[in-house]
Amino acid sequence: MLGPGQDGKMIQPEGLKASAMNSSQRTMLLDVISEWTGIVHESAAVARLAEIKADIGETWFAWSGPTTVTPGNNITAYYRIQGPHLVIEYAPQRLSGDPALNVHTMYRDPTNDYGRKFTVK
Repeated sequence: MLGPGQDGKMIQPEGLKASAMNSSQRTMLLDVISEWTGIVHESAAVARLAEIKADIGETWFAWSGPTTVTPGNNITAYYRIQGPHLVIEYAPQRLSGDPALNVHTMYRDPTNDYGRKFTVK
């Protein structure tokens, strides 16, 4: 929905809002989010996750597809996590008939696409 060529595009959040989740569900949601925020240097990751945690009540989780998985394989369901400073999409794509073999994913901050908040002086 928000991959290449969709810069600046905003879409309506869907799914279950984190404010309606119980503590265990919010913890699992933050665990998934940390898989993306944790790919940068630790100091940046800690600051990024703190910003996302501050917005967690306004973050949504949407799922489409099967709810079972074979251990050790990629899932074949689409999901999106969307909050004020976060959009994550996980979207398996058909390749030779098996969507688990060709996974597309993206992570962005819609308030700071391509680091536009930061300028070099």
